[in-house]
Amino acid sequence: MGTHKKMKAVTKIDNKGLQERIESLEVEAAKEIVDELFAVMDGVEGAVYVADMNNYEILRVNNYVEKHYGKNIVGKKCYKVFQKEQDRPCKFCTNDRLLVNGRPGPPVVSDFQNTKTGYWYQCIDKAIQWPDGRLVRLEIAIDITERKKAELSLMRSERFLNTVFDSINDPFNIIGRDYRIIKANEPYARMRGKTLKQIIGNRCYEIIYGRNNVCEECSVKETFESGKPRSKEKLAIFSGGTQAWIEIYTYPIFDEKGEVLNVIEYTRDITKRKRAEAERDILVDKLQYLSRTDDLTGLLNRRALIEKLEDEIRRAQRYKTSLAVLICDIDYFKEINDSNGHDMGDRILQIISNLFKESLRSIDIIGRYGGDEFLVILPETSMKGAKEIAERIRSTIEDFKLQREGKEPIKTTVSLGVTEFNSDKEDINDLIKRADNALYMAKGKGRNRVYIIEN
Repeated sequence: MGTHKKMKAVTKIDNKGLQERIESLEVEAAKEIVDELFAVMDGVEGAVYVADMNNYEILRVNNYVEKHYGKNIVGKKCYKVFQKEQDRPCKFCTNDRLLVNGRPGPPVVSDFQNTKTGYWYQCIDKAIQWPDGRLVRLEIAIDITERKKAELSLMRSERFLNTVFDSINDPFNIIGRDYRIIKANEPYARMRGKTLKQIIGNRCYEIIYGRNNVCEECSVKETFESGKPRSKEKLAIFSGGTQAWIEIYTYPIFDEKGEVLNVIEYTRDITKRKRAEAERDILVDKLQYLSRTDDLTGLLNRRALIEKLEDEIRRAQRYKTSLAVLICDIDYFKEINDSNGHDMGDRILQIISNLFKESLRSIDIIGRYGGDEFLVILPETSMKGAKEIAERIRSTIEDFKLQREGKEPIKTTVSLGVTEFNSDKEDINDLIKRADNALYMAKGKGRNRVYIIEN
């Protein structure tokens, strides 16, 4: 009986010792696992540490922590070591989120900028059981400072781009290779009669023009294909039927391979400019007309006549065609002016100018050469044809009577000198001089007649 009790006591003592030995071995094994873990973590470019979840004391750190936050920090409070001038646990501490029903839960991941170094970290916090049995927080903080800098730079670039977009008063948009509108500003949406929400993400030819394929002569397509900027002007029709002249510029955006990734489309309303250009063209045409036209008769003036005659001489020389010229003046025009006044003289000049035009062909050119003299250029006309035209002019004017109320009608006649251009022997001065001599002969022989001088 006594022996049995003694054996039972020895057994209890042996079982207790065995349990303690097993627990000791488990602790040692756990410590070895922790040592192996931190041997790996010493190569991580980031902070790895373990802290007690109750008193916040640091239990283990890797080389990165010692390098950036100092050595001999085990046993110190984590918030004092890692944060700047802080004497209490961090507000963002994850301890209260790491346990589920008192047991280790899933890891908590967050991005954080350290107040002491300014570095950015992606923190992965996990509650684990330490070799001595207590729950601790294992934090692996990966240094993401460069990534954050890149993100910040991208954010600033996007903010800058958005500011630029918003500050541009003209329509502006970016189109992808699939012709979807990636980005646009409010003026572009207003010009198209849409909202930005309706436009962004849709193909330009579908949302803007209601088409199933890319528009003909599309500047965006040309830039995608050529990789070069393009510009063009066109009359655009917008929603509601309004029309406007617009100038479209397209510029390529290349990727790292040198291929066109996107195209910028910049549109300007040039309706006012087009209107101003049209008004300018009208003014230029008017000035040119006035510089070449006789105010009184509406016929070509002397300078324009000479230019036309030079052109016809060159044409006759080149194509070996005939060319005739006649010079005419009104008989006794001074007497008409003196007896009836200059206003009546002006009216006679206008009437005779119209009679000239009625008597000439469409290819013939007439102008006021000076005073009461007129010069007529007769392209592709022989001497015989020129004589017939001159006679028709003389006869038409002779038959005309200007009726006046209570007074005798005014009758007038003209004298005409006719000659033909000799392309082999003379220039414009010789031609005009000979025609003028012919006119002088017509007047000398009694006026109201046609006189011809052969070339």
